[in-house]
Amino acid sequence: MSKKIRDYLFIVFIVFFIAGTILTSLYASGFQINFSWPLTFNRLLIKTGMIAVKTNPAGSTVYLNKHPQVNFSLNPWKMEYLTTPTKIKNVLPGEYTLELKLPGYLPLTKKITVYSGQTTFAEDINLFSSNLPQLITIASSSDIIINANYTYLYLPATSEIVDLQNEQKKILNIASSSTGVWLKNNNQLLTDGKLFNSSGDQQTNYHNILGSNANNWYYDESKNRLYYQNNNSINYLDINSQASTMIVSGDNYLSYEPRTDLLFLVAVKNEKTILQIYSLKTQKIEQSRELPAVGHYTFIHENHSRLTLYDDQNKTLYLINPDNIKNDIKIIQGVISWQWINDQSLFYNNNWEIYHLDLQQNNESLLTRVGEKIVKIIWNENANYLIFSTADSLNAYDPVIGLITKIFTANSIKPLTLNNTNNTLYFWANIGRQNGIYSLQLQ
Repeated sequence: MSKKIRDYLFIVFIVFFIAGTILTSLYASGFQINFSWPLTFNRLLIKTGMIAVKTNPAGSTVYLNKHPQVNFSLNPWKMEYLTTPTKIKNVLPGEYTLELKLPGYLPLTKKITVYSGQTTFAEDINLFSSNLPQLITIASSSDIIINANYTYLYLPATSEIVDLQNEQKKILNIASSSTGVWLKNNNQLLTDGKLFNSSGDQQTNYHNILGSNANNWYYDESKNRLYYQNNNSINYLDINSQASTMIVSGDNYLSYEPRTDLLFLVAVKNEKTILQIYSLKTQKIEQSRELPAVGHYTFIHENHSRLTLYDDQNKTLYLINPDNIKNDIKIIQGVISWQWINDQSLFYNNNWEIYHLDLQQNNESLLTRVGEKIVKIIWNENANYLIFSTADSLNAYDPVIGLITKIFTANSIKPLTLNNTNNTLYFWANIGRQNGIYSLQLQ
């Protein structure tokens, strides 16, 4: 080889080396050469962005514009796809379709925008199982009341207790459609004035003690008192002494809620609906105010600092400061269902929309609109997403990324209840002409 050729090859090598070094440095610094037509000088060198993706559960394959993202390695015969959690580097600015696919889970698609020199975060994304619901028991349409440790269901429409561990059921000797409440400290069910254990065996019949007119029961476990109505009076039974005490009487009481030494009442007087605070210490009405409409009012016992009062007739929710019922009531109209997040905030829905309400900031914001009537919403406090049902579908809404995932469809779906511990949803549904209570593992 002549010296001239060697010099020529040396110069070529130096040129390629310098060009390669420059390109490598630019790529490492987050720049790419833009060869899109028409070429423009000011768009020839572009600062790229990055996408950070994280899913629950992890291990999802990441696609951008339908192309799986490759994990580059020095081994040319080994191609690995990026799986979550991961970061996709050196992405040209623009809009992309991000897809996440994991075997056994529903695929998720999200539009994202990448900006020059910035990281676009698509993190804390929940993926939902593609499993089919499992039939627990054949049942007519029914509400579902689950106990505190998610081991037993009570079905008011059929008066049944269902053991979720072995799916055995026991029909209670009570009137059908009697609502009930599971006591927190043990697996006992109070319904229709009777106390049952989780096996369905009757332990106490309070009608034998208090009379057949006793109804509208509320058990205060902190004081071991059983509150009840008897015609136009509110009373309580001391469980220990079996002594009954009348608290107030004389009005048409629609609903009540005991709190420590106070009793909150909704009563009808002279065709007006009145909210009252009755002191158990002074035995007097401490505060009162008129409510704006005659309706079907019920206190919903949810153990939050504010009282929750719902008018089912007018679909109106009242969030009441128990210290100031005259001046501090948040009234929301058109509410179908709601779910508290904490003492100061909640989600609620009308027929078509889901809202977030921050009571502390007095701020209300629309989260999403849905093309079907929303029947009920449930908040998963562990994974931070909403489950909502329509007449024939189950859906998940992630308020962080603003994405709705349709989980399952059926001929008909009725009330939901969620086990937050293991992300299991319980509901009544008509699936393939089979009516019953089903469970569905969400994640």
